[in-house]
Amino acid sequence: MAREAKVLVGIEDSTATVLLDNPGQYNALTKDMCLQLVGAFATLAADPAVRAIVLRGADSSFCSGIAIDQMDRVLFDCDEQGALINHFDLVDRSILACGKTTIAVVEGNCYGGGWQLASACDIQLASDQVRLAITPAKIGLLFPRPGIERLVRTVGEHRAKYLLFSGARLPSDQIGSWNLFTRMVPQAELETQLTQLLEELQANSPYSIERTKEAIALAVAGEGSDSWWDSVWEENAQNRDLAEGRAAFAAHRAPDFRPATRS
Repeated sequence: MAREAKVLVGIEDSTATVLLDNPGQYNALTKDMCLQLVGAFATLAADPAVRAIVLRGADSSFCSGIAIDQMDRVLFDCDEQGALINHFDLVDRSILACGKTTIAVVEGNCYGGGWQLASACDIQLASDQVRLAITPAKIGLLFPRPGIERLVRTVGEHRAKYLLFSGARLPSDQIGSWNLFTRMVPQAELETQLTQLLEELQANSPYSIERTKEAIALAVAGEGSDSWWDSVWEENAQNRDLAEGRAAFAAHRAPDFRPATRS
């Protein structure tokens, strides 16, 4: 009997793992999974104990996009008034809006909307054995706007056209050279590299990371941010992490940015 498609959430120390679990369809997304993802990221964003969120797929495969038999329910749903709802866009927005550091661990299949899902995260740590193709043209679908805009920013106009027009599976060396993921590492080192990355993040200032994430989002959006910078710069001078970091530097010790030590 096939397992029910679902999203699993676990928290260990200050890291949450959000697991796509639909292995019968290589973790393709259903409507229920989209609703669960939106809820999971909203809940984890509000949890002060969580500092990083890892998004990955069950059975060593990331995500093969939208489940074909669920496409109408995911991309072209309607509310009670008949207004169109794109649940995949809502997932994308929920990841972008999350104030915590988000990391996609990409291995196995990453097809169609799988790349857009990974690219919504702050960092993508990918296996050098990942299988990547962006395939909407193969089924007559227009790739969602956030995915197209992010793809153009990532690889440029002409490479985006090639990927979207052809739907071709990209060789590993081109995935890396086109910077489709933040880092690509040997499959055998994926878990070790993830552990190391999380340790590096946990050792650094959550204040610095959170405010930097906001600043980069404003820069990418091209929004006027003078008032934000004025406000944050004043806050920056007095933030507790800076005081702890400077004290640790002067004492030749590692800083301790845990909230309990800064009250």
